[in-house]
Amino acid sequence: MRGGRAWCILLVAFAAFAVMRLMLFRGLDGSLAWGWNPEVAGLRVQAVLSACVAGASLALSGLLLQGMLRNPLASPFVLGLSTGSQAAVALALLVAWKAGISLPRGVEVPVATLGAAVALLACMAFGVRRDRGLDPVSLVLAGVVVASIAGSLATLCEWLLPAGDRSSLLAWSLGRIPEQPDPALLQVAAAIAVGVGVGASLQGHRLDAMQLSDDEAQAVGVSLPWARLAVVLASSLLAAAATALCGPLAFVGLVAPHAARSLMGGSHRRTVPAALVAGAALLVLADAARLLIPIDGGGRLPVGVVCALAGGPAFLILLRRGAARSWTP
Repeated sequence: MRGGRAWCILLVAFAAFAVMRLMLFRGLDGSLAWGWNPEVAGLRVQAVLSACVAGASLALSGLLLQGMLRNPLASPFVLGLSTGSQAAVALALLVAWKAGISLPRGVEVPVATLGAAVALLACMAFGVRRDRGLDPVSLVLAGVVVASIAGSLATLCEWLLPAGDRSSLLAWSLGRIPEQPDPALLQVAAAIAVGVGVGASLQGHRLDAMQLSDDEAQAVGVSLPWARLAVVLASSLLAAAATALCGPLAFVGLVAPHAARSLMGGSHRRTVPAALVAGAALLVLADAARLLIPIDGGGRLPVGVVCALAGGPAFLILLRRGAARSWTP
């Protein structure tokens, strides 16, 4: 399936999920209802925008990682980028509290980017074998360990914070789609997603070549050290922006690239924009789906729980199908 039909499927699915999120709500009595309420329309629109930006960022980050590492199981969450960002932000908040200062506005993105980059570099360091370079299975195993360590560090920092800061950080760490996001953070995250998306589309032929062996990629003129550095920085920046906006979210960056590839094929010039739309659609759907689950005493289920419940089985299916083997288009 290629071209117009595939784009119709993607865009219709995205539009349907967005309408579902905009129209679904729960009344004061907890009953599920459908309708347009002008009084809260602005909040719903901002939630959809936040989900679109975060979902697109995670999907593009996963697509770039899968191509560079030739590993279909690579994603920001599996390789520890999301939890690395979470740990960096939590550690920065703890240090700032101990020092008696508050973090400057907008510092979350660079701090989270540093945490994501460190996590990815650690995975690559332990996922390399001398005889054959990057090993897909070793890389995933290293990612699981790095994610576990980063998650434990984030939890430790959370519990060392005072109660007020701890509760807000804990709510963020479970994943949430903000209905009143920080405008500057939303704009920065959107600019990063659009900028990296345009750049990746323009460099699609190089990204395609990176999925070949090292010798073949260099033979067609790709400078692998610089190309890999660019992908590491771009994927880390995307994951960090999404995490700063919505918290660490699992499996969006794993499932969305596969959905885009199944519709558009292996060419990055087609798959990059498709992954952006697929990631946005998946996270908007997850945000709408959590409204369907009633919670005693009010409130809403964290969107990170919905992503994990839906993405976990998808991850196991990919493993069952042998996706841990080296992957080329």
